[in-house]
Amino acid sequence: MEDRDEPQSSAADIIGFIGLALAVLGLADMALLYRLACLAGASICLPVSFHRQSGWPAWVRWTLSVLTNFFLAYVAWGVIGAR
Repeated sequence: MEDRDEPQSSAADIIGFIGLALAVLGLADMALLYRLACLAGASICLPVSFHRQSGWPAWVRWTLSVLTNFFLAYVAWGVIGAR
């Protein structure tokens, strides 16, 4: 009989999914304060998730973190400007 390796979720994956959900909520049509709070939460959760991925090279983790924060800042700027 084969031994199957069951996929396991790590804390980094869970934090990443939470950050992704917050980013999507930040794009929803709701009050400005809630949208900015969701985007701020995503800008914290996603880089933390990237840095906890120990199997990835350090330069990939740093690059993804910086690009994610630049993108979320751009989206937040657009949210504020669209008000």
